[in-house]
Amino acid sequence: MRLFGKRLFWCLTAATVFGAALLSYVRYGDACRLTTVTVNARPMEDWSRHYGLKAGMSLLAQPLEELADSLLTVQHIYRVDLSYSWPDRVNIQTNKFVPAAFLLDKPSGQLYGLDGQARLIDLGQDALEWERPVFTSVCAGKMFRCPEDARVKVVLEQLQRLQENDRDLYRLVDEIDFGNSSFLKVSLAGLPYRLNIRAGCLLDDLDRFVEFVTRFEPDLSGVTLLDLRFDDMVIAKGDKD
Repeated sequence: MRLFGKRLFWCLTAATVFGAALLSYVRYGDACRLTTVTVNARPMEDWSRHYGLKAGMSLLAQPLEELADSLLTVQHIYRVDLSYSWPDRVNIQTNKFVPAAFLLDKPSGQLYGLDGQARLIDLGQDALEWERPVFTSVCAGKMFRCPEDARVKVVLEQLQRLQENDRDLYRLVDEIDFGNSSFLKVSLAGLPYRLNIRAGCLLDDLDRFVEFVTRFEPDLSGVTLLDLRFDDMVIAKGDKD
């Protein structure tokens, strides 16, 4: 047992010494000297003058924190991601957001993303996780701004809480239609009917829906709509109603 402890000690010591030596070599040696800078995946010319980075200096010695702070002061830049590509490149990526939801612009039919603050973002060309709710019957507005319909932000905040607390139910939320100013029409994946839900009470109304179908097991054949806007009742409507 003591022999094993000694071996572990010397292995950890050797790993620490090797790591320190490698870091020192990268920082102060001739390797890993900056020669190339890309901005949004495109090589940038004259980058030393525009971005304050120093040609020939080690990647680890470059003032990347100062660069990120400086870029965030530029108009229409809301996020900056910096990374290394060894041995000689720094990559600058701006405004790369992971959408929290999708928005289908009513006038144009174009699909956009919404970030965590409900700001409109471009989807880009990267692979996306498509299991996100789609907001429809909404005017998108300007990029990196919240849509004029204030309900969009209210609903998105609740959906993010739903994702944290009940991911399975969150993944069922397929479409949220904002076409009616008084309520939302929510479509759940695999269900033939829609739900009328209050924007400010989306979580509560969804909870009542789940309780209604699991506790009472109602026969919903022929139902096209469940109205959940009333705290003490659920109204079912069919094709003939």
